[in-house]
Amino acid sequence: MRDVNNGWLIRYIHANVASFFFICVYAHIGRGFYYGSYKSPRVLVWSIGVIILILMMANNHWPNCEYNFLNTVIISKMLPFNKARTKAIYRIGPHNKEILDVIICGMLGDFWADLIPGNILNSVRFQIEQSIINTAYIHYLTLYFYGLGYCSRPIPILVKKQHKNIENSFNYRLTLFTFTSLTWIYDAFYYKVKGETIKKIPLFISEYLTPIGLAHWIMQDGSYMKGQGISIATNSFTYEECKYLALLINQKFNLITSVVKTGQVNQWRISIWKRSMPELLNIVNPYFIPEMWYKLNGRNI
Repeated sequence: MRDVNNGWLIRYIHANVASFFFICVYAHIGRGFYYGSYKSPRVLVWSIGVIILILMMANNHWPNCEYNFLNTVIISKMLPFNKARTKAIYRIGPHNKEILDVIICGMLGDFWADLIPGNILNSVRFQIEQSIINTAYIHYLTLYFYGLGYCSRPIPILVKKQHKNIENSFNYRLTLFTFTSLTWIYDAFYYKVKGETIKKIPLFISEYLTPIGLAHWIMQDGSYMKGQGISIATNSFTYEECKYLALLINQKFNLITSVVKTGQVNQWRISIWKRSMPELLNIVNPYFIPEMWYKLNGRNI
């Protein structure tokens, strides 16, 4: 009901149709009693009907009493969807729209994807690293994905990084399970030129750039510019792609945006103007964790 679009409707339709099925069965039996269908010469037909009724009741009621046990003990051992050893081909979804918003907007930010070749189908694995300063965010994000069955552990992994100026540099890394059902995201974000993999903006990005997606994008790649507004790093994308994203933010959220240079060759960032900060706070505040408010100049509503 919670993880599938309109799941509540599907479940209640199924439940009520099943109930009406039994109502029809009981009405049929009642008609038989009323017209004496159990009397000679129809005793054999009536007896067969009673046997069918008993078998139907046994098939539909008794197993359902045990269904949760069978599902958790037997089926989960056969297909443990939230276990690392499960084959990616069995993780078919369906995927909640919100989780797709977070992953896809995360790909605009600090997420990256690895394509895993398979014997039958290729699969994709999404990962993200955050520095120690964003410890609260990466732990929050890991718990979020873990609660929905997208990773194997509730805490991220601490990984040592090579840094020429810092002897012991560490990041936190979150690695999601591999999925064959999400390779379309990889295909939309990456293409190859002369053997080099290059990141691009997918054509469907407008559909997934939602308030929760924007909030996670800012928590990953946003920074407050003193006396100005919010700057979002977009170093992986071309100037034209950055202009498209800036225009999309303007059109979807009515925020004033521009594309500015970073000081590095062919690298740009998107600026959300100071005048739009009140509107931006209204949009992203429900999804921001308190420890990340420093990216909004420590402000929250």
